[in-house]
Amino acid sequence: MAISTESRFFGLDLNQLKADVLKTWRRAPQWPPLSWLRPAQMLRLVPAEGTPAVVWESGEPVAKPGREPAFWAVELPEHMVLRKTVALPALDPQDCASAAELEVQAISPFAADDLLWGYTELSRSSKAVKLLVVLASRAQTEPYLQAQVAQQLHLQTLKGGSKAESLEQPEVWVFAPERRPVVFQGFGEQARYALGRKRLWWNVGGVALAALLLAAIAATPTAQLRLRAIEAVHAYEGIAAKTADVVAKRETLIQSADKVAGLSELLSERIDGVQVLSMLTNVLPDDTALQSARIQGSKVTISGLTENASALMQKLSNQDGVKDVRAPSAATRIGGGNKENFTIELGLDAKVFGPKSVIEAESGAKPESAPPAVAESAVQGAAPAVPATTPSGASPGAPFAAAPKASVGGGKPGPSLGGTKSGPSLGGSRPPSPPPSAESGGAKP
Repeated sequence: MAISTESRFFGLDLNQLKADVLKTWRRAPQWPPLSWLRPAQMLRLVPAEGTPAVVWESGEPVAKPGREPAFWAVELPEHMVLRKTVALPALDPQDCASAAELEVQAISPFAADDLLWGYTELSRSSKAVKLLVVLASRAQTEPYLQAQVAQQLHLQTLKGGSKAESLEQPEVWVFAPERRPVVFQGFGEQARYALGRKRLWWNVGGVALAALLLAAIAATPTAQLRLRAIEAVHAYEGIAAKTADVVAKRETLIQSADKVAGLSELLSERIDGVQVLSMLTNVLPDDTALQSARIQGSKVTISGLTENASALMQKLSNQDGVKDVRAPSAATRIGGGNKENFTIELGLDAKVFGPKSVIEAESGAKPESAPPAVAESAVQGAAPAVPATTPSGASPGAPFAAAPKASVGGGKPGPSLGGTKSGPSLGGSRPPSPPPSAESGGAKP
């Protein structure tokens, strides 16, 4: 089984691809945008007729040469040169060189070791390339070149030049139409080509270095920001590790504060029943008997008997912290009496009638003294009597909380609902107090 040595990948010849890439890169310095990377070089040209002059490698004369050229060339007389124009397809410059060499071998009248030749492009189009091929005999040109070299060495010596050895290997030129030089191969042109390639690579290296510096300058701010961000992250992680306990305590404190705030919000909406009953006790007139009082949130519903329900509603409306006073049903009179049966609903402000804290209680005003009857009961150790039955019109289970000053039945007027003796009782007569003992230290108040 034969082993294939062809370098192919999916039908593509890799060797040919490599050759095409190299050809393209060799032609890159000739492109107009990149031609400045390979600057033209100066030569001292010794023409066949006339005085030597400094020219560019393209053959154009230099107006004001600033320095002595490092290379020089000798022009061959026309009688020593054979010329031929060759038309070829549109080939690459490297392929044109191979085609010119084949053409020279085919038409040369000189022996292989006696042949000197060169070529240049006269014109190029998308379909064809026209070349000028020149031939000469080494045996005929060497005496002429040696004479020119000896003459130039003599002139260089007279001028005191220290680099006369550079003139020992000149380039050999002839000129095509439009003063275009044709260089014969095998003389001093290789040194000039090598220097041109060296300068090209130096320029390419300088451009690449400048591009890298520009990229570094452009990337420096971004790199600095990234390094600062990384440093900040590391610093934050370090601080977070050091303050983990403090942060945990802070979270616990925040949660406790949230709970306290929620509890405060709930407490701010509560109504203190004791304050409500105290307010009703102070506000209700003596001709009013309260039968029931119900507290639901910030709403209080009271019902009872009074002589003027409208005046009572007006009086309640003028109290601090009382709002939205209204009567859900019309007041009615009982029999031929002068009392009106009323039901009144009123809203209370939690800031006024809400529960007071211990600090607020201690910093507040001195509490009012208890009524005399209550004080008397406290001294004698007797509690106010509670009626066995619920008054008519009161809701079962509702707190009978107020101690109004008006009486319903007969007897001496006083803040009782059904008793005969004045005092803060809710119903029934108060049992007689026992005689004061000797330990009480005084007479009955």
